[in-house]
Amino acid sequence: MRHLFIVDPLRGLNPDADTSVMFMREVARRGHGVATCDVSELSVGPDGCAHARFVETRVRESRDWFEVGGASEGSLGEFDVVWMRKDPPYDLNYFFATHILDLVPQKTLVVNAPSGLREVTEKLFILRFPDLCPESLVSRSIRELLAFRDKLGGEMIIKPLDGCGGEGVFHLTKDDRNVQALLELGTKHGSTYQIAQRYIPEVRSGDKRIIVVEGEPVGGVLRVPQHYESRANFHVGGRAQKAELSAREREICARIGPALRAHGIVFAGIDVIGDWLTEVNVTSPTGIQEINRLNDVQLEKLVVDAVERRQRALA
Repeated sequence: MRHLFIVDPLRGLNPDADTSVMFMREVARRGHGVATCDVSELSVGPDGCAHARFVETRVRESRDWFEVGGASEGSLGEFDVVWMRKDPPYDLNYFFATHILDLVPQKTLVVNAPSGLREVTEKLFILRFPDLCPESLVSRSIRELLAFRDKLGGEMIIKPLDGCGGEGVFHLTKDDRNVQALLELGTKHGSTYQIAQRYIPEVRSGDKRIIVVEGEPVGGVLRVPQHYESRANFHVGGRAQKAELSAREREICARIGPALRAHGIVFAGIDVIGDWLTEVNVTSPTGIQEINRLNDVQLEKLVVDAVERRQRALA
């Protein structure tokens, strides 16, 4: 098989933390060809098919983990699998890239499915399951957001809809004199949507990232925030702690799993705080390396197995 990975610049990927590196290494271990490109190198040719400029990429197990060969250009239909692993933010360029990927020939598997990347919006998808997620409001009205905070007893979390890695996430309280300014900043003076959610105190004990493959949970890790932080994301210093899945977390996965499969989401990372689903990450979720180290497993094998099954079904 030949695999194309659409990723951020390779030199910026951390071989000790990045999930995309694990996928590339596992593909290479199986003897498959690996090529890489940036999302900016996608195009649509005169034939109406998706094309890209890409480089053949040799992947190694060492810290000096990659070596690129000569550049080529061609149809994405030349590949058996195309992995869309561009990190957020989900902006207009990302949106248009998913439409380009819709033009990949059907014999080539795109992971995750382009339509699924558009449909399963990471902050909003949870609202389809209101009994699983904390009380939430989506608005760009500062007045509405302030009223929602008061309704919740003076405390809430706000997030930008296109954010990632904890960026732009704020814990707002009734006594914080910066609330008005933070809402002006977050909504860009009422022009950009924010999602506000009830604050879940259990976040102090950790925010659990659960890896879901073909709708089924395969492992999880607790991300414990620093004492001075409201956010538990690894990007902002969250500490990885071994964790088992609770009955409630398995219930959440059982509820949302069929919808993820139906949208062509092979690999997802869902976030749970306490008993509540807070996000469903499908663009470029992470967490595999931390789970592997804590549990002596290799979750990337399960993901590549699932990808190969889907690809064979297309043949």
